[in-house]
Amino acid sequence: MAGVHSYPLLVELEETNIPRLKIKLVKYFQSKKSNGGGECEVEYENGSRTAMVRFRREEDQRNVLAKESHQISLEKGVLKLTVRLPTEEKPSRETPSDKDKKKSDVAADKQPTADKSDPTAKVQTETEGGDDDTADEEPCSTSAVLGNISDNTNQEFLEMLVENITKSHDFTLEFFPDISSAVVTFQSGKENANFVAKCPQNKMFTRKGFSVQHLEITTQVLVDDILHFSEEVLQLYFENEGGDVEEVLLNDAHQSAVITFKDHRAVQKIFKKKQHSIKKEEIRVYPFYKTLGVALYGKDKPSLKLPADISEPIDSAVLRYLAQNKSAAETICSEMNKHFCIVNLDQTTVTLSPVSSLLKQKNAKAIIKEWTDTVKSAFAQSVSQFKSVKLYPDSDAWKESEKKIREMLLNENVIVVPDKDRGALLVAGLVSDVNRLEKSLSEIINKIAKTIHREKSSKTEEIKVSPSVFHLLCQDGLMDKLLLVYPELKLSPESPNLKITGLGEEINAASKVIFDAVLALKRQNLELDKNVLELLKDEQQEELTDALLTSHQMNAAFEISGNRVQLLAVSDRDLSHAQDHLGQLLTSQYIHVEDSNVLKKPEWQQLVSLLEQANSKPCRTRINTTAQQVVVSGYKDSVIKVQHQLGDFLTQNAHIEETVVVKANAVVEYLKHFNTSWMEKVKDKVRVSYRNEAICLSGSRVNVTHCKTVVDGAVSAVVFDSLNVCMSGVKKLFQENEGVYFSAIKNKTGCLVQLVDKPGGGQDNLKQVPTPLYQLKTPEGVEIAVCKADMCSYPMQAVVSPFNQDLKHSTGLAAALLKAAGPQLQDEFYKMKKIKGQLKPGDCVISNAGGTLCCQKVIHAVGPKYEKPQQASAQLNKVVKGSLEAAENHGCVSVALPSIGRGMRCFPLKQCELTIVKAVKEYCDEKFDDITLQKIHFVNNDDIAVQDMVAAVKQEFGNLSVVHSQQGPHLTAPMQSVSQSTGSDLYLNRVQTKEGVDIVLTKGNLEASTTEVIVNTVSSDLDLNRGAVSQAILRAAGPKLQQLVDAQGATGNDGEIIVTDGCQLKSKKVFHAIAPHYKDQATSEKTLRGIFKDCLGMAEDNNLTSMSLSAIGAGNLGFPKDLVASLMLDNILEFSKKKHPKHLKKVVIVLYPSDAQTIQAFSDEFQKKFPSASSGSTSSTQRGPFSKITSTSDMHETKMGNVTIQVVTGDITKETADVIVNSSNENFTLKSGVSKAILEAAGPAVEVECRNLGAEPNQGMILTSPGNLKCKKILHLAGQTDPVKINKTVKDALLICVKSSFTSVSFPAIGTGQGNAQARLVADAMLDAVTDVLSQYTSSPLTTIRIVIFQKPMLKDFHSSMQQREAADPDSKEKGALYWGWTKFKSIFTGGSTDKPKKDKNFVIDSLKVEATCFHICGDTQAKVDSAKKWINDKISQEHDSMEIEDNAIRSFSDADRQKIVDMQKTMGISIRTVSNKPKATITIEGLSRDVLKANTEIIKMMSRVRDEEELNRKVELASTTADWQYQQSGFQFQSFDEMTNFHLEEALQQNLPTVKVTVKGQDYTVTMPKGPATDSQGNILEIKRIDKLKGDVPENWDLMQPNVTSQAFPLQAGTQEYDEIQKLFQASCKQTIIKIERIQNPALWSGLQVKKRDMEVRNGHQNNERRLFHGTSEDTVATINDRGFNRSYAGKNAACYGNGTYFAVNASYSASNTYSKPNQNGEKFMYVCRVLTGDFALGQQGMIVPPTKGTSTISTGLYDSVVDNMANPSMFVVFHDIQAYPEYLITFK
Repeated sequence: MAGVHSYPLLVELEETNIPRLKIKLVKYFQSKKSNGGGECEVEYENGSRTAMVRFRREEDQRNVLAKESHQISLEKGVLKLTVRLPTEEKPSRETPSDKDKKKSDVAADKQPTADKSDPTAKVQTETEGGDDDTADEEPCSTSAVLGNISDNTNQEFLEMLVENITKSHDFTLEFFPDISSAVVTFQSGKENANFVAKCPQNKMFTRKGFSVQHLEITTQVLVDDILHFSEEVLQLYFENEGGDVEEVLLNDAHQSAVITFKDHRAVQKIFKKKQHSIKKEEIRVYPFYKTLGVALYGKDKPSLKLPADISEPIDSAVLRYLAQNKSAAETICSEMNKHFCIVNLDQTTVTLSPVSSLLKQKNAKAIIKEWTDTVKSAFAQSVSQFKSVKLYPDSDAWKESEKKIREMLLNENVIVVPDKDRGALLVAGLVSDVNRLEKSLSEIINKIAKTIHREKSSKTEEIKVSPSVFHLLCQDGLMDKLLLVYPELKLSPESPNLKITGLGEEINAASKVIFDAVLALKRQNLELDKNVLELLKDEQQEELTDALLTSHQMNAAFEISGNRVQLLAVSDRDLSHAQDHLGQLLTSQYIHVEDSNVLKKPEWQQLVSLLEQANSKPCRTRINTTAQQVVVSGYKDSVIKVQHQLGDFLTQNAHIEETVVVKANAVVEYLKHFNTSWMEKVKDKVRVSYRNEAICLSGSRVNVTHCKTVVDGAVSAVVFDSLNVCMSGVKKLFQENEGVYFSAIKNKTGCLVQLVDKPGGGQDNLKQVPTPLYQLKTPEGVEIAVCKADMCSYPMQAVVSPFNQDLKHSTGLAAALLKAAGPQLQDEFYKMKKIKGQLKPGDCVISNAGGTLCCQKVIHAVGPKYEKPQQASAQLNKVVKGSLEAAENHGCVSVALPSIGRGMRCFPLKQCELTIVKAVKEYCDEKFDDITLQKIHFVNNDDIAVQDMVAAVKQEFGNLSVVHSQQGPHLTAPMQSVSQSTGSDLYLNRVQTKEGVDIVLTKGNLEASTTEVIVNTVSSDLDLNRGAVSQAILRAAGPKLQQLVDAQGATGNDGEIIVTDGCQLKSKKVFHAIAPHYKDQATSEKTLRGIFKDCLGMAEDNNLTSMSLSAIGAGNLGFPKDLVASLMLDNILEFSKKKHPKHLKKVVIVLYPSDAQTIQAFSDEFQKKFPSASSGSTSSTQRGPFSKITSTSDMHETKMGNVTIQVVTGDITKETADVIVNSSNENFTLKSGVSKAILEAAGPAVEVECRNLGAEPNQGMILTSPGNLKCKKILHLAGQTDPVKINKTVKDALLICVKSSFTSVSFPAIGTGQGNAQARLVADAMLDAVTDVLSQYTSSPLTTIRIVIFQKPMLKDFHSSMQQREAADPDSKEKGALYWGWTKFKSIFTGGSTDKPKKDKNFVIDSLKVEATCFHICGDTQAKVDSAKKWINDKISQEHDSMEIEDNAIRSFSDADRQKIVDMQKTMGISIRTVSNKPKATITIEGLSRDVLKANTEIIKMMSRVRDEEELNRKVELASTTADWQYQQSGFQFQSFDEMTNFHLEEALQQNLPTVKVTVKGQDYTVTMPKGPATDSQGNILEIKRIDKLKGDVPENWDLMQPNVTSQAFPLQAGTQEYDEIQKLFQASCKQTIIKIERIQNPALWSGLQVKKRDMEVRNGHQNNERRLFHGTSEDTVATINDRGFNRSYAGKNAACYGNGTYFAVNASYSASNTYSKPNQNGEKFMYVCRVLTGDFALGQQGMIVPPTKGTSTISTGLYDSVVDNMANPSMFVVFHDIQAYPEYLITFK
């Protein structure tokens, strides 16, 4: 368009016959890349050699012109173009005035509106002048084109708008709605120009969005109604009328032509002529505008009419197809609609009608003129897509043909139209479909015809082939092969035969092929369970094949004949697959019949019948029943279901026995006789029986299970309690009155009361811990055990329950514990969780147990998931330690741990147990002595888990346990601590040097020594954790010991000694010696010798009296053991000889018990250096557990308590003891030595028994029958050679005897035969075991223990070992081991040691532990139970009594007296507690009143006897201080008689007896008094003399005493010097009136005071040791004090604030108090003036029995002589030795 694309170029084409040329031109000229063009339009008519290109921008036009050549690439070659400006265009741009004339050209597709006037009269021909002379000037357009007119705009609006813009009515307007344009024509070009200029200024114009531009000056005219005129005629005509014609374009359809002139003036010329005609035929001429594409008709615009409807014939079948196929019909209608035609298909002919919109088309006239032909042609073309075909079947096959054709065409897009009248079937549809189907349709018609003919000629025969076999053949392709040859052949498999239909020859040939195929089939006997085969035999073969094989795509079949079931298949592979398939599909399940009586029940028969009938499948489920089992056969899924139902029935109805365990047997009795309401609920359902602590229910399982719930409820409703009374005599009381008392309680409270043997009665006593598979004790004393058991019934105080993080006890052990405890466990756990918060792996909480659990607490432990191994192990370690800590924090001493994390947590097996055990060991090690747990048991009921736990415990704790068997009868052996030394720490040797130093060789643990100092060996880095001895000492002393060592700042050089306190050790000090390694012999020996010397010297310098040291250097340091022994003993001897030590008097060498080599080396060295020293002998008397040994040539015998211990020589097979011990091997099959002798004597039956028991799990010992021996049992044990293991073995054997109630046992000398163990070490080990066991079980059933020695020389070693354990007191035979180890030596006069023993008189003997009397009480309420308990307690209070005896004679009870008190407790059922370390010794007796009185009488008799003995001893003692009687044998010097004989002689002298009998060295003599001689029965004579010890020692002022008196009081005369002296002393502080003063003369007491005084002066180093002090007393004690002196046994009679001694006052006024000087009936009081040896004194305190130690050093044994009340100004002195005070004067006063 000129306005939009205003820059044209003319393009000349080299060729025109090019397809889509216009598009190629557009693409070419729009491309900037190829020619610099741009946006443009191309005008081109097909076939023309020129085209017009119009550019939007002038720049693009110039760029294209500037290019020299243009060409377009074609598929073949190129098209060359010539580009130039059109001739009518000017290359220069228009001037502004030109723009006004050609401003906006309308696009070529827009038409101007018509002028109201005739357009031929007003063609745009106006010029400026309007005259003819201006014709050559450029004309001016008088019309304008309005564009962008909307559809809803009408012509009236447009006319009004133009009037509004021009303010004039002088214009014409022609509207073209179809091109949204209108043409406005004015009278002059000026008006037109003004209109165009004003339009944009009009608001309505701009709001409507109209456009306006000038209409071009046309050079074309439209000629209408030209009829048949040719192009040449028209050209000639218009050239004649107007001017040169450039082109004539005819439009035959419209009967019009467009004439194009070369000059627009020709157009003006044409229209000047009003009418035009050619050959007298009028033609009409209108101006034609190329840009609009239309002519302006004005008022002459023609009116058009629609053409008439037309009818067209069509095939009836096609018409029906179109009627049924809407899409096809719509396709035709759509196609005809393009031609302005409506199609009506409702009638037999088709009606074609024009649409009204035709008239609106711009070329409507031409369309209407050709419409009919066009529509017919288009319809025929549309209908030609469809066709029908006619088929003519035979009349006999009409129905079959129609049916088959319809079936064939069911999914085709065609229809079938039957025309039975004409005998035709029409098929209509698309031509392509019909053509495609036509041949097939014809074939069907022909085939049906042939089939009908074949049916008339065919026959049917049967052959013997089953359907299943035929199916197999078909699967193999038989059918396909037959039909390939005989396609019309019909084969019908109908049971039992195959039918073949076809022509005769076809049937014969097919039968032969089939028979051959059947014979070729593979066959195999079916291999299944016999019950399944029996089931198959009873089924139909064809049904089985279809159900079991064919339906499962198995290419096989059954063939059942007689008792045989075979599989048939084409191939072996198919046979194998079928066999495997049936093996998986069919099965037999065997149900064990627990109770065959269930099979006789009608309910069982009904159930079996019902289940068999419920399965209607072929091969239905079959149930076979025998007495022992039920067999279910059939389909696997059905069999399993039926098996479960039958199994449940058998299980639920089987007769069982269930036990309801109760807390105590009292509950059983209560439910049996008191509360019987529950019995009605279980009556006729189960049988109820009663056992100890259990109620048994028997009956069908379902009833027992139900009734057990009832019984559980009844049990839980019983209120059970136990009353434990730990009072002597209670059991005896209630045993004697059981019937009366318990009946009274029943009548009063309704409760049942039972007296039971064991205390408690709760869960702890109800269950026994199963025998552990593995067991040991840690050094801390914690019992570690592994048990296979049910955690729910395990009797521990706490059990650990593992669970998931979801906190639900839903599976495994947690679920089992919850079930046993009841829902309250979950509830309590949730409460704990709320307090603790969300728990994570590794956390744990503790709650109460409950229900039937045997524990008190349940620890809920969150186990880890084993996803990250390291993290999971750490969490498991944490939860185990946390569980143990929780148990301790809640007071539990025993805990059971399962395998936390095993199974549900997928922890690797073994690693789970190992991690748990490691955590337990770490916990024990970290806690050490602070641990309160006593038992940690690993419990699981899975065999593999238990074995894994045993392996883990062995790995971590060591293989040190006692292994037990949990099968069959077992022997319970005691546990040994991991670090426990075996046996008592008994002396190996002992000797005393000339200087008085005791050297003791003993075995034991150094850290347990009680000496004042022990010597430890440390390494140079001063780490006490290195070395076994140092570690043990550190463990016992505590960590502070290491701190003290570190604080010394030692250099760590060899030979250095560090001194520290003992901390928690029993020793005061520890010397830590840094010992060297044995490298350079000379240097190492010198250093070690220096250590021994320095340690001994330091002990003496620090006033230490005793030292213990080990075999320093003999262990890891590498010193030879004999060298260490020699160096040590040499240094001790040298120290004793050179130092003459005053303090260090005892050196103990402690050897580790299991180090047999070191023990031997030291023992040998000891014997070398001290050959005269006997094993175990000491220089002072030693108390042992054995009574005095009696010996013969073949036997040594002693007693320990009531047990006789014998060591004899002889043949052990001749022993008659209850048990003979055999030392065998681990399998108990040893046939050498003593074992051989015993097995041969016992006989082969015992050998077989040993072999069988040895193959089973055991703990190293087995008990067998005696066979031919005279004993009851033979105890076979694994022989040992190590003394430590021998000791343990003997202990275990003795404990088995004790617990099995055997009374006697005979041992061989274990290990001394082929084991070559040293007899002396074996003797020690065995006798140590005997003393340990008998000390533990003082009232065991054992009465005799014999050790039978085959080799007589060994008897000496066993005798020596027995002597070490022998008590020195010849009367100790009755005492046994009760006071083993009680020894103390004192001197009456000196405080040093003498050879005379004296018992410790300050002791406490607790009463024997009273076995608790236990009452089990049951009732229906707690209140009634409490009432019953109150009745029992009240009765005990009535019958029980307590009595206290207060007498200091108790302190003098002998060992026999003390043993008698023990025996009284046992026989009378009382308890007696003896206390003598208080001011007054007391005996408290508790028990039944009558027994207390009886015991009181006995004890009073004992005290009376003790007083007599004390009096005798005192007289003996005084006699020895008064005189010394001596005798002289011929040729010998005078020797002193013993003290008792000395007393008898002195007594005879004082009584003036003529003779007295005495014994000297076992020989009886008669002494002639007073001067002898002494003569025996043989006439032997001894010279006798008496030495008076008191001669010359009494004071000079004493008066002469009467003969035969030991003391005498002499009154003093008032006014004498002696009287005044005493009076002055008294009146210095006391002004009371003196009645008289008497001098007390007692030579014996006076002599004792002088002896003590001299000793005190020596020890204290000064003579200021005596004072005159006062002692007030009462009249009744004066005679005793005068005769015997003061007795501190009466300490506390008046007061004992500063110690349990005798009190003396500095001032008389203090003693004159009525408290001390009690007046008699006359008001007279008594006071002694005493000489008291106060010596060095210290401050006293209550409870003292001796003065305190002297000096500030803690290492001292010297004691003070007395104590005072005040050190700065004493007013009172207390002495603890009776001989330290002498009653010199007695003052009587008021």
